[in-house]
Amino acid sequence: MATVVFDFQQAVFTLESMVAKIERQAQTIEKLIKENEQLRQENQQLRQENQKLKARIAELEARTKKKQHP
Repeated sequence: MATVVFDFQQAVFTLESMVAKIERQAQTIEKLIKENEQLRQENQQLRQENQKLKARIAELEARTKKKQHP
């Protein structure tokens, strides 16, 4: 009987450890999801800024060509 109780206690301890590990993993995943969303937003902003800069470069190149070939 004592062996059964000990085995049960070991099983409970193992399950509790597994639950704690899963909870930590879930917290890590939630953190990564938030970071991912922030990075997506930052990426979108940088892409928009990049497009504006490309347009400005094209504009300046066009002006330079006009000045070189009046």
